[in-house]
Amino acid sequence: MAIQVRAVRRGLPRRPGGDPWPPAGLGGATDTALFDVAEVADVMGATDSVGVTDSVDVTVATDAASAGVTGAASVQAPAATRVESPPSAGRAVRRGLPRVPGGELWPPASGAHHADTASGAPHADTAAPAAMPGREPAAPLTPATDAPAAENLGSVGPTAQAAAGATVSDVPLRRGLPRAAGSDPWPPAGFAPAQREKQPAVSASAPVSASVSASASAPASDPPAVTTPAVTTPAVTAPDLPARTPLPRPAVAPSGAAAPAATLPTPVTATGADRPARDAEPSEPRRYGRFTRRQWTGALLGGIGLLIIAAAAVLFVRWFITLEFMQDFLTTFPGEYHLPEAATPGFPAWVQWQHFFNVFLMVLIIRSGLQVRTEKRPGAFWTPKWSKDGKGKISLALWFHQSLDILWLVNGVAFVVLLFVTGHWMRIVPTSWEVFPNALSAMLQYVSLDWPTENGWVNYNSLQQLMYFLTVFIAAPLAAITGVRMSGMWPKNAKALNRAYPVEWARALHFPVMLYFVGFIFVHVALVFATGALRNLNHMYAGADVVNWAGFWIFFGSLVVIVGGWIAARPLVLAPIAKLSGKVTGR
Repeated sequence: MAIQVRAVRRGLPRRPGGDPWPPAGLGGATDTALFDVAEVADVMGATDSVGVTDSVDVTVATDAASAGVTGAASVQAPAATRVESPPSAGRAVRRGLPRVPGGELWPPASGAHHADTASGAPHADTAAPAAMPGREPAAPLTPATDAPAAENLGSVGPTAQAAAGATVSDVPLRRGLPRAAGSDPWPPAGFAPAQREKQPAVSASAPVSASVSASASAPASDPPAVTTPAVTTPAVTAPDLPARTPLPRPAVAPSGAAAPAATLPTPVTATGADRPARDAEPSEPRRYGRFTRRQWTGALLGGIGLLIIAAAAVLFVRWFITLEFMQDFLTTFPGEYHLPEAATPGFPAWVQWQHFFNVFLMVLIIRSGLQVRTEKRPGAFWTPKWSKDGKGKISLALWFHQSLDILWLVNGVAFVVLLFVTGHWMRIVPTSWEVFPNALSAMLQYVSLDWPTENGWVNYNSLQQLMYFLTVFIAAPLAAITGVRMSGMWPKNAKALNRAYPVEWARALHFPVMLYFVGFIFVHVALVFATGALRNLNHMYAGADVVNWAGFWIFFGSLVVIVGGWIAARPLVLAPIAKLSGKVTGR
């Protein structure tokens, strides 16, 4: 007699990184032993009317978990044993998949034939499917305390009784998806069976007893009932399983109550403290005013660097102008040339007023321009009265900037017209090519801190004349042209004009021109105060070439007006003025 021991078939893990499922030696059913009993004729006898094949398959399965009661076990024997006639009788049995990976097709070819009995009784082909790991049993499992199960247990044999009566462990069964739609998770709630102790090896000569009885007088429509033979199963050595730490065992439900469902362990998730540092958002650096510490440090170091460069430039130029050829150059070109005889000295009253309006408008234009450039969510909008369907809607800050630009353009046009009508243009427009070497001479004198003689009431030095000419006739028109190109007054549908003058060019030039005006104003005011503040302020604000405080107080009054305009440039004051030419709305 040959004995085969088949292990539980194991598949993919139930969770990523886990062990294959089911565990080795555990599951909804215990080990299944397949016995191949040879020479059954010696056991069954030759007097039965039902033939017996060369092999009889007996499957014994125990499933302690499906009982739902702690310490209980159940035994399921095959519902019927296939009893077949000799293979010479004829009809072949279908063979399916192998019972184990890499094995032969099941059932074996040796028992693949059966036929009717010689007496004409119908053949018995009612063998129940063998117990497979992970499959539901054909019949409901019966607790070991029931009487029918006890009778079957007694007919199976002592070894099967020991397997059925095995105690359960403290390890709860893993439960997965249901076997059928709408049913409970599989396997049923319970605990895995305890590990078996090692038993003596099985002797090949162990006796096997079986009894088969069949009723030949059964009706033709029903197959004859076949009684499971009593088989004395030898002890099978269970494989060594890894030790597991037992979980706390829940309280046993009262008799008659449903067994509680096994609770799966809650997956552990990473807390905020366990997360990697890269997942944490970087905190914003602390600001001191509008800038961070690093920005303030960079500005400080940049300022120190500029001072060092300026000091080095002063030292180098002071040494350079002491050379003999530079002394001759400074003598030939002292820094200015004589104006035409028609040029009149002094500053007329219209120049003084134009100067004040220009300063007032330029300061507010720069302020509003920076606001438009940095504003993310405007607080108010302006729509012109002639607009249709809300077209032409712009922010209130942009309206204020463009309105100031229009006033500045009007003031500039009036200044240029009066400049050429009165002949005052000769003061700021170069009339000789000597302006360039004299401008270089004046620049070297400024850098060496040995400044040229200042006499702005009569004539500007050549460097001043070039800077005024550049500001009035180049920088101002360039600012106006680029501003108009970016404004709503520019014709959007003029394709040829837009192609010849793209808006990208205007955006690339408008901001640098503004930076030029800021630099010009800073240097101009610094030189006014460094080369004789009271006299220079009297020239422009009082219209006199004297040294007193009259021009200073007029200048101070103009500063108060400019600061007042800076403070008043807010929506509360601008909105009523803007409503005169359009509609003002909020966000």
